[in-house]
Amino acid sequence: MLFDVQDITCEKCATTIEQAVLGQDPTAQVTVNLGDKRVQVEGLLSQQQAIEAMAKAGFAATTAAPHSGEGSECCGGCS
Repeated sequence: MLFDVQDITCEKCATTIEQAVLGQDPTAQVTVNLGDKRVQVEGLLSQQQAIEAMAKAGFAATTAAPHSGEGSECCGGCS
């Protein structure tokens, strides 16, 4: 799952987001891209659970558009 999180500004933000998601799913893989303001989450959480975990940590997340760059699940076959 790929999310846009516009409030990411630093490594401390990235760590806070990662800890929030891992608090809900300790087995999740969380990748934060500061430059793109994107968070990729792979784990047992649903999209809504991941969004809620980030919101509780103070970061509003929205689902990133499909086919929207590094970390998307796009296979590249339709472009």
